[in-house]
Formats: sequence, structure tokens, C-alpha cells
Amino acid sequence: MKNELRKKYLEIRNNIINKEEKDNIIFNKVINNVYVKNAKTILIYVSINSEVDTKKLIAYFLKNKKVAVPKIENNTMNFYYINSLNDLKIGTYYILEPTTNIKVTDFKDTISITPGICFSKDNYRIGYGKGYYDKFYSKHNIYSIGLCYKECLIENFTKDKYDIKINAVISDEM
Repeated sequence: MKNELRKKYLEIRNNIINKEEKDNIIFNKVINNVYVKNAKTILIYVSINSEVDTKKLIAYFLKNKKVAVPKIENNTMNFYYINSLNDLKIGTYYILEPTTNIKVTDFKDTISITPGICFSKDNYRIGYGKGYYDKFYSKHNIYSIGLCYKECLIENFTKDKYDIKINAVISDEM
């Protein structure tokens, strides 16, 4: 079932029109979110392909927060602080990963911005199927926000025991 949803919503996301406009709406909602404003550290993925753009968010946060991006190591996702977008290179799954070596170990005053292909209205996500974020959230109790386009918000899907609920979903829905 999840694989069918992944395929369907990837196709929908790949054909989003007004992507830049939608990304700007999401950007403004994220930077004005009270949890984001109060956080000292932002864990954030580097967007690829048709994902909600996070590069603009990263550039914005680098001015006033500590920013860390994920890196896959030994089948585990860790986060490393970056000082600029130049601290990234192509890594696992052709995703930009940090070249820095200062790993996040203290998750106090931290929020996480999470990718997903689609999100349910009860705040569960369907990602790419490797379970990195679910494993990470099962170990760290961090306020988590998913980003997605309103076309990729779904009513519900069948969860399994590994699915971890996130705290909020921010979309371009007004």
C-alpha cells in the first residue's frame, strides 16, 4: 500500500504547478512558526528534485540559528552542523550531505524539518521507504515539522509499528 502511495504522490509532486509560489508560501509559514522561532538549532534536509525547497530556508536560518543537515553513516542518519551551503557535497542517494565533522549530540532547543512524499492529516509521513527519519525520531524526542504541498496531504494510510508521528505539517494550503 505504501509503495502505491509513494508512486502516486511522487508523480503528483513531480507535476506541481506554481512550485516557486508554493515554496514561498511554505517558507513564510516555516519562518513564522513559533516552534521554529524559539529553536536555537534547526535540523533540516537539503531538498532535491520536486521536494519542497529547503535551500532558501537553510540560507535564511544560517543567519540566526545553528543549522545541521543529515548524513547517512553505517545505515544511520546523523546530523552535522554547517556554516554555509558550500559545506555540502553529493553523498548517499545523490543527496547533498555535510562535509563538516561537528555532529549534533545535544538536541535541546532543537526542531527538525522533515521531508516526505506525502503526509496524512493525522501527522504521519510516507518517505522514501528506508526508515531513517522514523529510526531517528524513535531515539530523539524532537519537535518535528513535515513540509509538503497541499496536493500531497492525504486523509490516512495504514501505519506499521515503525511509523512515528510528527508534530506538525506545514503546507501551502491557506
